[in-house]
Amino acid sequence: MENYSDLFEQEFQEKPINWRDVFERFVVYWKWIVASAILFLIAGYIYTRTQIDTYEFNASMLVIDQSKNGQMNEMSMLKQLDAMGIGGNTPSMVNDEQQVLCSTELMKRVVNQLELHTSYTGKHFLKQEDLYTDSPLHLKTDYKILSQLDIDESIELKVTPSGDGSLSVDGSYGNQTFNQEIKHLPATIQTPLGAMTLELRPGKAIPETEIDIVISNPTTIAQDLCKNALQSDIGKQADVIQLTLTSTNIRKGKDILQALVEIYNKDAVEQVNRSAVNTATFIDTRLKLLTGDLTNVEKDVESYKQANHMTDLDADAQVYLQQGTAYDQQRNEAEIQLHLAKYVEQFIHDPANETALIPNLGLTDVGLVAVIQKYNELVIARDRIRRSSSDDNPSLKTLNQQIQTARRAIQVSIGNSRKGLQISNGDLNSKYSQLKARLNQLPRQEREFLEIKRQQQVKESLYLFLLQKREEASLNMAVTVPKGRMLNAPDKATHKSPRTNMILFVFLLMGIAFPILIIYFRDLLNSSIRDSKEVEKLTSLPVITELGHNDDDSSLIDHTSQSNTNAELFRLLRTKLQFALDYPSEKVIIVTSTEPGEGKTFVSINLALSLSLTDKKILLIGMDLRKPQLAKYFNIIKQDGISAYLSGHESDYKNLIHQTAAYPHLDILPAGQIPPNPNELMMKDRLDTLVEELKKAYDYIVFDTAPVGAVSDTLLLNRLTHATLYVCRAGYSDKRNIELVNRLHQEKNLNHLYLVVNDVNIDHRRYSYRKGYSYGYGKYYGHKKEKKDAKRFPFLKN
Repeated sequence: MENYSDLFEQEFQEKPINWRDVFERFVVYWKWIVASAILFLIAGYIYTRTQIDTYEFNASMLVIDQSKNGQMNEMSMLKQLDAMGIGGNTPSMVNDEQQVLCSTELMKRVVNQLELHTSYTGKHFLKQEDLYTDSPLHLKTDYKILSQLDIDESIELKVTPSGDGSLSVDGSYGNQTFNQEIKHLPATIQTPLGAMTLELRPGKAIPETEIDIVISNPTTIAQDLCKNALQSDIGKQADVIQLTLTSTNIRKGKDILQALVEIYNKDAVEQVNRSAVNTATFIDTRLKLLTGDLTNVEKDVESYKQANHMTDLDADAQVYLQQGTAYDQQRNEAEIQLHLAKYVEQFIHDPANETALIPNLGLTDVGLVAVIQKYNELVIARDRIRRSSSDDNPSLKTLNQQIQTARRAIQVSIGNSRKGLQISNGDLNSKYSQLKARLNQLPRQEREFLEIKRQQQVKESLYLFLLQKREEASLNMAVTVPKGRMLNAPDKATHKSPRTNMILFVFLLMGIAFPILIIYFRDLLNSSIRDSKEVEKLTSLPVITELGHNDDDSSLIDHTSQSNTNAELFRLLRTKLQFALDYPSEKVIIVTSTEPGEGKTFVSINLALSLSLTDKKILLIGMDLRKPQLAKYFNIIKQDGISAYLSGHESDYKNLIHQTAAYPHLDILPAGQIPPNPNELMMKDRLDTLVEELKKAYDYIVFDTAPVGAVSDTLLLNRLTHATLYVCRAGYSDKRNIELVNRLHQEKNLNHLYLVVNDVNIDHRRYSYRKGYSYGYGKYYGHKKEKKDAKRFPFLKN
């Protein structure tokens, strides 16, 4: 016999899937499907109620370039405005600001300001709610306790109200537990890490439901917010940062984003002021040195005039003096630039200024100014990132490398600038020497005085320049502008989860799919046949009829009833047989099956009863000599039967035939006692002679035979029969049994095979005549129902 999986595969290869049959297979279980869908919808609703609501907030912040607005920021306090300008916010700058906004250090300040380290949770109709400031209770916790909390541990308090207005506090920290009764608020709660104060918020009353309070380490909360709740993205405009935050409380989400921007601006202002203070300190140091130099030069001028009794220049020297003045101005400017370059070079070589900003006090070398400006921007960016991250930050390492490269570039630029200034100064000195030769004719005192005067002018110009820069720094520090401006405030909260409609829809699909899958896998794992359509897929033999469940106590159904479905189906079987048999030459019908329990005896009995109602003379013979059943069903007490006739113990077969009072046209010839050699008895010519005689006396002869899958007795009767009804039972017979039928047909072991599908659930098949009958199907299991028929048919007699 072929493997069942091969048979199942062959079934689907030979015929396409009939989706209508599939639909009808499941639609009969619609009550279970609807009930499952309702249960799953209820479960889905309960699931949504147990989930905490999550909201999403969106905000956008403009990163302001303060130098564009005339505001002196970290850079503008240390450099001259040049023709190139800053050039706007570069992507790297905005990326740095994005890192600062999402830093744990900045978020920790938000957590401490809003007291997010302490959460308040209540339950309302299965749903956990984040109370935040709506909590009637407020727990004050000092910084000392928060700093002692482990990163992975938290203090958990369960505050339960009592009926008399008091509160019961049950707490835990790690493996330690504690509890306390509170009669009135405010009250002090003793924890393993110290004392906390529990009080009522203004305008709130004692809670009536339980409230859970959890105190966590601020660093843990800040890290969780930065990693899981806060998202940032640079918008299409390079200087706009989009902020997205998820929160379990609407007010909390708005407060977090607003506080984040406020603290970010405060931090930026602090950075600007810190840089300005450092610059002012540097300028004051240089002013002290210049003050002493300028005083000494002025004293030299005064002494020289007193010693030489100096007066105004002669009119004759005016032309030469004007030229000399022009050269002096140019030499003064060159000397100033050389001094400024020298100051910057000294500042760079000073180890104390390795991480400080390099001042640009008015250098005219555009290349040097640009390099210093880029260096200062990198230093400020590094300082801001260093405060919010560790030294291992990849961005910080990159900035350090860029700073070292820029510092070396500054040193090279200073050297180049000094060389250029020295060349320019040499050229001016050469021209001045020519003028000096002309001035040799002037009084020596006047010439010497001019040299002293030039030194005074250089010192004075540099001194005034530094005073101006110091005043500019002080003025701009007093009017600092916030670095970030909120463009779109987080006023609107979008409900993100749970998505109730989607969850209910998924649960509805699960509720529909669950029973369908159970039915599908049950049918998939079930190797038994279900109905005639399934049988027709497995064989080319005709299915002559289907029979439904029998809900009667007896295997003998009431064929006179108009409300019995099986009675009508047996009439249909009777009609088809009458057309199939060539009456009167063909009269002998055998009923068999593959294995016991498929209902062959039930079919043979009721077929004989149905045939007898047509006023035909019917003989029902029990040819299952190994396990006779007819005597039990018809309440026949006499033990002798056809086995006695075939073995020769009884010479007249008529003495073995029994009549029924309810069915006068039906005679019964039971099997009798079980012989030791049933196979040999069926091979005797005596049986052939008997059948020939019975054909003359009866219109139809029905044999109730043994299962062909168990013994070969039935195959020996094939020589005597004109039609074979092969019974298979829905929900009982294995599909592989059909292979045996096919082989018997191919080998011609049984004549004129017709299949009868027994025990079919007619309710699932929706017969067209269903409305005309009142169907009620019980659990009929073929010949295994062996209750005495006399209780229902008292007219049956021996």
